[in-house]
Amino acid sequence: MEFGTRPWIAAVVEALNRQPGLPAALAGLGADLALVIEPSPGFPRALAVWGRQAGGRVAEWRVLHDEDELLELEPAYVVRAPWRTWRELLDGGDPVKAALSGRVKVQGDLEALVRRAGHRAVVDAALAAVPTEFPGEGHGGGGAR
Repeated sequence: MEFGTRPWIAAVVEALNRQPGLPAALAGLGADLALVIEPSPGFPRALAVWGRQAGGRVAEWRVLHDEDELLELEPAYVVRAPWRTWRELLDGGDPVKAALSGRVKVQGDLEALVRRAGHRAVVDAALAAVPTEFPGEGHGGGGAR
C-alpha cells in the first residue's frame, strides 16, 4: 500500500486499534491530533490527517483537504515535519530527539507526548503490520520499519 493514501491510513488505524497497549498509550492525552507532512523532495504534496480518540482507540479520522481545516478543528496536538523527517521516524528515528531539535514541530502539550515515548512499540507494531510502499522507493517489504 502506498504511504499516505486513504487505504494506507485506514489500514494503520485498524492496526493501531488492534494493539492491546493502545488504551494505555492514549490515556491522559487530548482528544484529537493532527499530523502534517510538509512537502520535500520525494513527497511533493502536503498531507494533513486528523484523528480523534475515544475509549482507548482511534474513533474517527480523516484526511484534510486543506490544512486550514486545522484552524476550525483546533486539535489538542498538531505534529508537523517535512517528509524526509517523517521517513526517518518511520525507520526508527527518535521522535523525542526530533521534536527537541526542532525537526518536528509540535503544537500542544509536548511534555504529555514525551511521557508517552515508552509506548512507541504500539505504533511500531501497527506500522509493521501494514505493507508500505514509500514514494520513489518502489515496493517495500512487510511494514513501514
